Amino acid sequence: MMGVMVEKLTAKQLRFAQWYLANKKRLKLLLLIVVILLNIIVWGIAGYQLYKYFSLKEAHEQMLKELTAEQIDYLKLHEHFQPENLILENPILLSLYSTELKYDFAIKVKNSNKNWLIQEIEYYFSWENGQTQMQKSFILPGEEKYILALGQEVDGKLTKAEFILSNIDWQRINPNDQLLQIPSQLIFENIELGYAISEEEMIALPQISFSIKNESVYNFWQVNLLVILYQNSKIVGINTILVKNWQGNEQRQMELIWPKIPSYSHIQIVPDINPFDSEIFIPVY
Repeated sequence: MMGVMVEKLTAKQLRFAQWYLANKKRLKLLLLIVVILLNIIVWGIAGYQLYKYFSLKEAHEQMLKELTAEQIDYLKLHEHFQPENLILENPILLSLYSTELKYDFAIKVKNSNKNWLIQEIEYYFSWENGQTQMQKSFILPGEEKYILALGQEVDGKLTKAEFILSNIDWQRINPNDQLLQIPSQLIFENIELGYAISEEEMIALPQISFSIKNESVYNFWQVNLLVILYQNSKIVGINTILVKNWQGNEQRQMELIWPKIPSYSHIQIVPDINPFDSEIFIPVY
């Protein structure tokens, strides 16, 4: 006969078995209560989320309607970030009183934008049956200046002209850029009118002399200076003179011979320099 192996239970295991049998119904009831509580919690959370959804649905739909109804005016937004137009005064005609019919054309323009540079502006002056050659210039942020077309030949006497803008190249810049300080660091003093003797014709020619000083730290290949003559507040003459190889902290004496200089009350010297043009600077090695 094959014997049956019976595992002997310890006293502890017997006591647990007796406790389990005595509390079996209670344990089932406790498990049922736990399951019911878990279901109540889960359904409670689901019910709260459902209530929250329906209570906020109307406000959400209203918000969506407002968002879809609100239209952004992209045209106005685009205009807001564009530079303001140049402010133009009336063109000025100045006869040169030469044997040929020649005029200097000028117009005062203002760039009221503090963070927009006109890197290049193309323009010309026109009149009945004629126009000047195409000219190029620049205008710094916030700058008010004269742009010119000098020594232009015409077919007859002019009484008026029209200023025509052909192209403007705008460039946004930092209004706090230190390069903008350069024009104010070019100093002009002791402006006087004298006379120079021409060795060929043995006559005295009017000569404007003045001292210049470059108080910036930069060296320039060349700087164009405008010499403007005023009779009270009216411009009566404009000329230019070029300063070449102007070193930082250098001071010079300049002379400009102006043979048929008009009568004037005062003189203004203005540097016509674009500090954002890297080609004007002499590199330091």
